[in-house]
Amino acid sequence: MANTFNLTIVTPNGKKLSDEVSILNCVTTAGAVGILANHIPLVAIIEISHLNYKKPDGNGGVESVDIAIAGGVLSVKDNQAVVLAEAFETKDEIDRQRAEEAKRRAEERLSSNDDNIDTKRAELALKRAMSRLSL
Repeated sequence: MANTFNLTIVTPNGKKLSDEVSILNCVTTAGAVGILANHIPLVAIIEISHLNYKKPDGNGGVESVDIAIAGGVLSVKDNQAVVLAEAFETKDEIDRQRAEEAKRRAEERLSSNDDNIDTKRAELALKRAMSRLSL
């Protein structure tokens, strides 16, 4: 289709998603971006956030896919968008109980007065858990 482009998301663990999409929306360190077919070349850092894309559903309609992404790098060139992600989960893959437990642990570490707590790591863990739970 002329109004679509290929999206590929890969992680260091080998998890991969590949789809033909009509729009990709994500949050980068420079702000929210929307990518359409024939977009100019772009390289951007993706924040711990949500990624959303829309694709033809095969019946003349559009399917929307929501993903919790644990940060990464986006490269767009020649109707190819590649995301190298730390980790990602589709809305259907998220284990809500596990995410709630991760949120609780991160909050406990952040409220602790222990000097041995890595505050930055706990903040990132909380941000990942909140992103997953908000889908």
